[in-house]
Amino acid sequence: MINSQLIYKRMGRDAEAAIVFVHGFTGVAETTWDKFPDFLADTPGLADWDIYTLGYDSHLKIDIPGLWAADPDLRKVAYKMKTDAGVGQLGRYRSLCLIAHSMGGLAVQRVLLDDPKLRARVSHVFLFGTPSGGLAKASLMQFLKPQLRDMARDGQFIKTLRGEWDATFSRQNQKQLPFKFFAVGGERDEFVPFESSLGPFPEEAYPESRFVVPGHHLQIVKPASAESPSVQLVIKGLIGDAAPAGPWNAARVAVESREFQRAAEQLEPNQEKLDESGLVQLALALEGVGRPSDAIQVLTEHGRSRTDAMGVLAGRLKRQWLLTRHEEDAEGACRYYEEALHLALAGPKPNYVQAYYHGINLAFFALAYGENLEVASVRANEVREYCRKAEVNELAKDRKWRLATEAEAALILGDTATAYQCYREAADRVRGASPRELESMYQQAAYISRLVEDGAVQHELSEIFRPGEAIS
Repeated sequence: MINSQLIYKRMGRDAEAAIVFVHGFTGVAETTWDKFPDFLADTPGLADWDIYTLGYDSHLKIDIPGLWAADPDLRKVAYKMKTDAGVGQLGRYRSLCLIAHSMGGLAVQRVLLDDPKLRARVSHVFLFGTPSGGLAKASLMQFLKPQLRDMARDGQFIKTLRGEWDATFSRQNQKQLPFKFFAVGGERDEFVPFESSLGPFPEEAYPESRFVVPGHHLQIVKPASAESPSVQLVIKGLIGDAAPAGPWNAARVAVESREFQRAAEQLEPNQEKLDESGLVQLALALEGVGRPSDAIQVLTEHGRSRTDAMGVLAGRLKRQWLLTRHEEDAEGACRYYEEALHLALAGPKPNYVQAYYHGINLAFFALAYGENLEVASVRANEVREYCRKAEVNELAKDRKWRLATEAEAALILGDTATAYQCYREAADRVRGASPRELESMYQQAAYISRLVEDGAVQHELSEIFRPGEAIS
């Protein structure tokens, strides 16, 4: 039986994400992880995550079915996890991080395959010293306990698990992991060797998913300090995606990533039938789950003649250029922005919301890629006019972006007072509601401040978007 137990009294009413520790063979919920949960609880960036451990019966004593109760096999453990996560204490969370040790990681993998609803809510999976490829020593003793039988390298449980996992998640089968995945081996782990903990997840099938930390099988989950590589791996894994927007947003970003995953799963199979709005949603969802190349491909194939979709495609190429600095990405982004701007202004009823979005990005590229402040300034003045005309019949949902656009144009033109005023109002409208939108505004503003080489502007922007933080 698995007993849900809250370890830390951090049950805020608004908590939407939880970290769940799952112990291994002969482990105990209260002691297996030692101070590991304490170190996470003391991390400011994880303050919005509740923390639990899940326990289940697992002992060294031999099971003799028919005489007394036997420890549950791993399928039963997985079924109980499914129940706890669906209708138990964990059912209220929109996002879950699962951290498992040893045999517990096998049960976690099983439940992720068996329960698509739970899988859609899981944002991160950490497997510490998990015998994902099975154990030879368990094969020798499998007649003693069902749990040993399930860990046997040549047993049916491991064979079925590996086949279904690869069929569902392997890149080599044209699949994708829907959560951040970390297979972690111990540098001196003799109980679960690398070929079992990391071997089932080759780089070509599961890129950037394999990690090694110091210690033997038990030490890797009993860290001596918060600086332990095991603890830091989890902290950076959880906060890393949210760090640009502020580590305090890690829980909310995890929740948003689950929403993106669900949107991608619903929209991607029918991409040929999607209208412009659907294509944009799909592209944003694909990028939100770490698939920017697929987002570009979708929009290239289906959205090239649609104004909003073209703008999203240009935006994907823009982000790609910022990472790679490939000339073709910059040229492609400018081409799509220019074409989309022309379409937005064409006809008897110009779309000035679309016009200022495309226009400010063209101004950005004139400065960042073309290194031409004069052209960028001409574009910025045009954008100010588009913003003025758009404000006349402005929808409430567009105001934050119009303000951010005006601020950006003002920065390019050297009008810092207007820029600060607009950025403050725009940031106040999204702060606490959407870290991704806040981060988008800040990154663009910070980039332009570096281009105009104004340190005072950079400091002021940091105070607006990240109050109290030192700018790097």
